Amino acid sequence: MSDTHVPTRMENSGQDASLNKRKQVQGSFNYFNGRGTPGLNDLTIIEGTSPDNKTYHLPVTDLRSLPAPLSSYTHEKNGFQIVRQPLPISPSPASVHDESVMTTEYYPAMTTLIKEALGARCAIVRKHSIRDIPSWAPIGMDPKVGFEIKHLAPFNIAHSDYTPSGARGHFRAMREPDWCNDHHTADGCASETEREEFFKLRREIIDAEDRAIAEAGIGPEVIEEDTQPRGGHWEWDGTNYDGPRYAFFSVWRALETVRRDPLAVMDMSLPASKKVEFAPLTRTYRNRSKCVPYYYSQNMMIRPIRSGDSDSGFEEEDDGQGDRHNWFYISEQTPEEVYFIKFFDSEALVRRGRGDDSLQLLCPHSAFRVADADDAPARRSVELRIWCVW
Repeated sequence: MSDTHVPTRMENSGQDASLNKRKQVQGSFNYFNGRGTPGLNDLTIIEGTSPDNKTYHLPVTDLRSLPAPLSSYTHEKNGFQIVRQPLPISPSPASVHDESVMTTEYYPAMTTLIKEALGARCAIVRKHSIRDIPSWAPIGMDPKVGFEIKHLAPFNIAHSDYTPSGARGHFRAMREPDWCNDHHTADGCASETEREEFFKLRREIIDAEDRAIAEAGIGPEVIEEDTQPRGGHWEWDGTNYDGPRYAFFSVWRALETVRRDPLAVMDMSLPASKKVEFAPLTRTYRNRSKCVPYYYSQNMMIRPIRSGDSDSGFEEEDDGQGDRHNWFYISEQTPEEVYFIKFFDSEALVRRGRGDDSLQLLCPHSAFRVADADDAPARRSVELRIWCVW
């Protein structure tokens, strides 16, 4: 960490100009470095055991050290947004691992927060994850359950959770009307009226997408066991869509002040971020409760910028114009500082079809290791994945 003390507070306006000098730490990130497309269900990539994964040591800029207040970043311009809210539940392990506390207290507090902050018509939680162990080593990764386990470690592989088709895959896989009941997002979390509105809008969205896909001359989605998906929304670029705008977010917060394995985000408004390339990792899902029996989704694994394939030696100062990824974090992030990290936004694709790329589609992110922090307490954090519809 930097030897210069950085005040731990939400806004940094009014500080002495000398404190606004960019501050950085050196972070270790894992990237997918393979030249080709990952194989279907190649979970070695997300386990961190793939020979195509490679570690890079990159500078990470502390957002607190920049002149702009944290509240000035928006998902539309930057791909992420930071809002302030007191933690609405106890941070104790007993509380956050209590399904009832999470679904009847934390979920509704977060859906209310994101609706109010973004002006969304409705918001429904898909799932949550608790990260409160320092390493995957004791538990491993079972491909049959994925991340459906109670205690997770920080995920330090550069990624964005879904390609557009990967996000649509999960959205389309829900089975009405019992999906919310089975995912603990019914009464006590979302009212019957809210659930009915969400599924009504979901039907409108899928119908509008299918019309646009047909108008583009694309055939129906083809689903065959153990093959890559094709057709339908997998080959559609999202343009000419005229249904309700919808998006998928991570609502991420620390449960205690972060001392190790902080979360980095990429500012998608910077020129270097336009050079980000992704490798699509397609995965199959079978017999998920209240979902169709078999469907695909797709993760986005970030590829390194190939300027000599250097592992290190990047400049300590950077203005976002260079040939490397620009990573940012919040030093000693507190539970009151909440990230909205965008996975997908239908409106961004519509605008891109008109030649306007000013609205961000997603935000790459990753936990990262900082030297000399391994003896600090394990990071404790919670993430909700939330669908928003306008």
